[in-house]
Amino acid sequence: MRVKKVLLFNPPVGLYQRGEERCQADIEGSATISIRPPNNLGYMASVLRLIGVNPLIRDYPVEKNRNFVEDLKSFNPDMLIMSITTATIEKDLEYFKIAKDIKKDIITVAEGAHFITAPLSSFNKEVYNFMDFAIYGESEGIIDKLVDALNKGLNISEVRGLIFRRNNEWIRTLPSPFVEDLDSLPFPARDLMRNELYINPDTGNPMATIQTSRGCPAKCIYCLTPIVSGNKVRKRSAKNIVNEIEECINKYNIMEFFFRADTFTIDNEWVISVCNEIIKRNLKIKWVANSRVKPLSQETLEWMKKAGCYLVAFGIESGSDKSLKLMKKGATVSNAIKAVNMAKRVGLKTYCFFMLGFPWEKEEDIEETIRFSKKIPCDFAEFHI
Repeated sequence: MRVKKVLLFNPPVGLYQRGEERCQADIEGSATISIRPPNNLGYMASVLRLIGVNPLIRDYPVEKNRNFVEDLKSFNPDMLIMSITTATIEKDLEYFKIAKDIKKDIITVAEGAHFITAPLSSFNKEVYNFMDFAIYGESEGIIDKLVDALNKGLNISEVRGLIFRRNNEWIRTLPSPFVEDLDSLPFPARDLMRNELYINPDTGNPMATIQTSRGCPAKCIYCLTPIVSGNKVRKRSAKNIVNEIEECINKYNIMEFFFRADTFTIDNEWVISVCNEIIKRNLKIKWVANSRVKPLSQETLEWMKKAGCYLVAFGIESGSDKSLKLMKKGATVSNAIKAVNMAKRVGLKTYCFFMLGFPWEKEEDIEETIRFSKKIPCDFAEFHI
């Protein structure tokens, strides 16, 4: 069967950050985490369009008026691509079973960071029988190659970044290389998304996520980024980033943004080039970004403020230098204090993340972090256990 139409979807299994590879948080159980658009599906949809495939995106937990079975029958896709999380994978895969009951020969593809480290032996449960392929790695660099191989009858085992079953045995092909030139990727297919449903909790206005870079050289022991995105920072050019922002403004009337990066502020010159491009084009936008507390300069924060940034989120994690050293954070308590104070001087709001309950921590260590979180002038604080 030739793949001509593809339904890409988040299954109706609760609100989770499915497109956030390193943090697949339960949104409904959080007071602070907001719903973000499914850019992972959007990137794949745009790549599929380049090879002549007709995609449809559905975010069922958010688009509550949509029905999976009705979409299957009306759109009649040849392939399903579903974004999964580790916490929900077995419930997610039930939707492949539903699809196979309706259309036996439909091709089912699951994608998500789960498959990067999951042992093949874990796929022996019955629910995995309805999954034809799993993608591990950067899916927008893999999906077109899979579809092309299927349409041309090529050897699937030569497509990198796949898990599939051959002779009743699950096999994993070689890893796919990271997408080095991020500027080469088409922008996410926002015309297939309900952009008005993804709201900035600070303002109530629509908010788009702009992936500005990928990868992080830090060695924090709790973070998946080196596995998911690599240790090398791959940055988009300032012009390419701002071109996407302008598309959001002109096509979708979106003026507020989350600049998503594993480490946005690590390169001062690059941040300034992005901010300068925004200012040069006279874009009156509002945006937020994540940052490490080190390295960070006040000059960087000043440029961010001038270009429309109103909030910066810091991964502080602990108020104990001992814990910071053991988690290989590459920063100290004094670095955190300095970073938050610099942001406040510049006029940026701060959102501080903390982690409690590392294996070596005792009650007094946790109390030290809580006391520290109250001491520094954060506007918002979020704790993860």
